[in-house]
Amino acid sequence: MDISKSNYDHRYVATLDDPEEFHSEMRAKCPVQHSENYGGFWALSRYEEVEAATRDTARFSSLPTITLPSVGAPRPFIPMESDPPEHGKYRSLLNVAFSARRIAELEDEVRKHAIELIEGFASAGEADLARDLVFPLTSRVITWLLGIPDEDVSRFSAWSLGLVSVATPEEGVALQMEIRDYYLQLIAARRVNPTDDLASHLLASMIDDRPVTEEEALDIYLSLTGAGGETTAAAGNHIFTLIDRHPEIRSQLQAKRELMPSAIEEFLRYVTPVPGFGRTTTAGVEVAGTVIPEGERVWLSWLSANHDDAAFDDPSMIMLDRKPNRHLAFGAGVHRCPGAPLARLELRIMLEEILDRIPDYRLVDPAAVRISEGQTRVIRSVPIVFTPQA
Repeated sequence: MDISKSNYDHRYVATLDDPEEFHSEMRAKCPVQHSENYGGFWALSRYEEVEAATRDTARFSSLPTITLPSVGAPRPFIPMESDPPEHGKYRSLLNVAFSARRIAELEDEVRKHAIELIEGFASAGEADLARDLVFPLTSRVITWLLGIPDEDVSRFSAWSLGLVSVATPEEGVALQMEIRDYYLQLIAARRVNPTDDLASHLLASMIDDRPVTEEEALDIYLSLTGAGGETTAAAGNHIFTLIDRHPEIRSQLQAKRELMPSAIEEFLRYVTPVPGFGRTTTAGVEVAGTVIPEGERVWLSWLSANHDDAAFDDPSMIMLDRKPNRHLAFGAGVHRCPGAPLARLELRIMLEEILDRIPDYRLVDPAAVRISEGQTRVIRSVPIVFTPQA
């Protein structure tokens, strides 16, 4: 494979039901590949190199951006687009919002909301799981943390889906300016009247012996808008699709509910809803015998790494009891997703309640389910039919 003439497009490959057609060849023949797309970038595809680079924040920087191509953000998405030691300061601000105690406190409310959503369509015998359950639930949960009122949840959901689907920098700038205007008002209001939401916590916090600024709080809110809801929604829609396409999975989960935690980890590995992130080299780096010069954009393909047979036995198989399962669906190292425990909770509750309440659901047309191009592997529509519930 001639890497100088490569036209590998990670965004296109991530829309495929079976990206392995591309990634298995990359891992075998050219694990460090150069692409001419998006102004030129390097792609790492094997687990060993991807995992190491994800952890190597000194040589693989998250600045100026982790999106490839750039979504045109006027300011970095923090803490994702920051490097140590600054990253640790911003990341610590999120520890309270995503602590084990806070997640445990949310479980009853998340389950209550999931049940309410399912009961809203259970008697109809048909629904769209993406529209009627997954997107509404994941949006509502993150907006609880952000302090966004009920009447603005649908607007948040549209923003969140828009951020992970941006096609051009110009489109990204326009969308982010609209979102910034809304958050500036919310944050200013919390400055005057604090509540128990994240903005109030941020404004009461300190960095380097100084108060967190409203601009920094705004940057964190923008990050969570793109990464807080739609990434979990992408995983949920994939999971419900996989269960329909693999009847044995449904049978296993129904018979052994104790498999649920490990099953969710396996689903996350298999679909990898966030297919990877970009980095920029801070020095010349030799990776698997190839030297990547300083200042180059690099794509770390978690999607490919999670199917590397050097790291996972039979990676094309869905093994609900796979252990160990050191997947990269949440990243690795200091940038590992802080919302991972919350995502696991939401996915578990949605899956448990659907299997309890409409266990015989079927996709209306499995072949019509499509993965959208963007920063995440979003499935926007999951139409189903099932036996109506009384």
